[in-house]
Amino acid sequence: MDMETIDYKNPIEIAPKVWWVGYVLPDDPFQCHVYLIENGENSILIDPGSKLTWDVTRKKILNIIPLENIKYIICHHQDPDITSCIDDLLSEIGTKDRYIVTHWRTATLLKHYNWGIDFYEVDQNGWKLKADDREIEFVFTPYMHFAGNICSFDKKNKILFSSDIFGAFTETFRLFVDDPKKYFEQMKLFHTHYMPSREIVNHGLDMIEKKDPQLIAPQHGSIIPKKMIPYLISRLRKLDVGIYLQFSGYKNVHRLTKANEILSKIFEQISFTTTTIYEKIGTVMMLMNELFALERVVCLSSIDGKVIIFDTFIDHPKETLLEEKNLFELVEETLSKEGSSFYLNKIVDVDLHNEYLAYPFVTYNEHHSVNGVCYFLFSKEEIINEEDKEILKNFKKLFSIMLMKEIGHYRIQKERNELLYKVITDSLTKLYNRYYLEEIASKEFNKAKRHGYPLSVVMIDIDNFKDINDNYGHDVGDIVLKDFARILQINLRESDFLFRFGGEEFLILMPFTTNKDAKKVIERIRRALSGKGGLKVADKTIYYTFSAGISQYSNEKSVMELIKKADKMMYLAKQKGKNRTQL
Repeated sequence: MDMETIDYKNPIEIAPKVWWVGYVLPDDPFQCHVYLIENGENSILIDPGSKLTWDVTRKKILNIIPLENIKYIICHHQDPDITSCIDDLLSEIGTKDRYIVTHWRTATLLKHYNWGIDFYEVDQNGWKLKADDREIEFVFTPYMHFAGNICSFDKKNKILFSSDIFGAFTETFRLFVDDPKKYFEQMKLFHTHYMPSREIVNHGLDMIEKKDPQLIAPQHGSIIPKKMIPYLISRLRKLDVGIYLQFSGYKNVHRLTKANEILSKIFEQISFTTTTIYEKIGTVMMLMNELFALERVVCLSSIDGKVIIFDTFIDHPKETLLEEKNLFELVEETLSKEGSSFYLNKIVDVDLHNEYLAYPFVTYNEHHSVNGVCYFLFSKEEIINEEDKEILKNFKKLFSIMLMKEIGHYRIQKERNELLYKVITDSLTKLYNRYYLEEIASKEFNKAKRHGYPLSVVMIDIDNFKDINDNYGHDVGDIVLKDFARILQINLRESDFLFRFGGEEFLILMPFTTNKDAKKVIERIRRALSGKGGLKVADKTIYYTFSAGISQYSNEKSVMELIKKADKMMYLAKQKGKNRTQL
C-alpha cells in the first residue's frame, strides 16, 4: 500500500475483508481507530468509537456493508472513546440477535448503559468467538492497559487488535508505522505512565507473541506491520514503566517518590472509577494536597456551543456567560503565556492574591477546536518554585486526560437525562406520565405503609371536556389541558407528585397528607381556577371546571387499589353535579 496516496476519507482495507473505518480528527495526537471485519450477516465491529467520529465511521461502514450486518460489537474497554457511539448505532440497527463482545469486568460496567443488548463475555465462552468461518480468539492481558484487559486476534488474517497496547501519542497522523524507532519514542510517552509494572508488561507480551501476529492494529497510534513487531516488542519489554513520567532535574528523592505514588493513585481514579467529574476532581485535589496547598481547581470547557465551568467549589456543572469565542481567545492566550497568571474574576469569584497556574487542555467540539483551560489555585501561603513546576507538568498531563474522558461522560449523561425526561413526561403538558406513575407510585405506597405516615391519592377530571373539543376544536382542548396543568403545578407542594393520567384526567400523589388536608389543597386549586376569569383563546373566553376524588391509604393491598378508590370517588363527584371534590 502506497502510504503517500492513502485516502483517509474512505474505508481502507488493511487485510482481506478487514477495514479501517475510523475518522482522523484534526490536530488530535490521540487518534482513535475503528475496525470492521466484513463477514456477511455476522460482521464484526471493533471498538466502534465516539460520538465525535461516528457520523464518518457510519458512512464508511455503509460503503462496505449494510449496518444491519453488524452482529458482534467488540469493546476492549468501557471508555467513551470506544462506547459513546453505541447508543446511536443500536438505535438504528436494533439489539435483537446482536452482542457486545467483551470481558466480564468491562461488561459489568457497560450494563449500566442499559442498551438492552446481550453480552458475549469472552471468559465465559472459551476465549473464542465463532462467526461462520471466521474465528476470533481473545488474549488475556490483565492490567497491561487501563481499563481493558483483552486483545482480539483474527485467526484468518493473523491480525491482533491490541486496544491500548502499542498505542502512541502521534504528532502527525499516519495509519501505518513507517519508522519503528520514531514510533517507539511516541509509544514511550503513552506507556510509561499507562502500564504499572514491567512484570505485567512482559506477561502480556508473552501471551501476544504466542499468537505470532502478522499485523497489530491498536486503538490509538498507528498500525504495525509484521516486520516491525519484533523490534517494538523487544523495546517495550525493556521500557521503564510504572514511573509515569520522568522528573528532570528534581533532586528531592522523597518528594519525587511521593509524587509518583500520587500520580499512580490519580491514574487509578481516571481509569477504574465511575464517579462523577466532581468526585474525581475533588479526589485529585485531595491527593495533590499531599504535595501542595491546593485550594481550588477551576476548569472551563466548550460543550455543544456553551462554556461549562467545572469547579470544586460547586457540586454540579455550571454554564457561564462567557462566549465560546472568548474561551478560545483565553485558551490561545494561555498557550502563548504558559505558566503565567490570568485574571479569573470575570468568570468566577477568585481571590487574586492567591498564586495559581493556568494551562490549556485539548478536547474537540463540533468544530474540532482546542476548547478548554484549567486553573490550579493554591493557598496564599504556598510558593511554587521551578522544581514544583516540574512535578506539576506531570499532573497537568494526567489531568487533561481525565478531563477529556469526563467531558465525554458529561455529554453522554446529559443526553441520557434528556432521553429519560422524554420517557417519563407527557409531551403536551410536561407533567409526569403514566409510565412514570407506575415507577414511583408503588415506592411511595410501600414507604407510607412501612413508616405509617398518611398517603392520599387525588384523581381529577376536567368537566365536560368533550364539549370543549367539539365546540372549539382539539387545538383549543390542548391549550386547556396545558393551562390546567400549569395551575395544578403552581398550587402544589414540592413533596407532591403530579401526573397526566390520560386524556383530561390528572392524578396527584400526596405523601404525608390526609384526605382532609388533600381536599384543602384541591379546593385552593379550584378557587385559583375560578378566580382567573376564564381562559382567553384568540377572541374567545373559555370557562372550565373539574371534579376530584380523594382516597387515603388505610388497608389497601396495593397502590392500584388506592388509585381505583380515588377514581371511584371522582366519578361519584361527577354524579353529584360536577365541579366538586368527593372523599
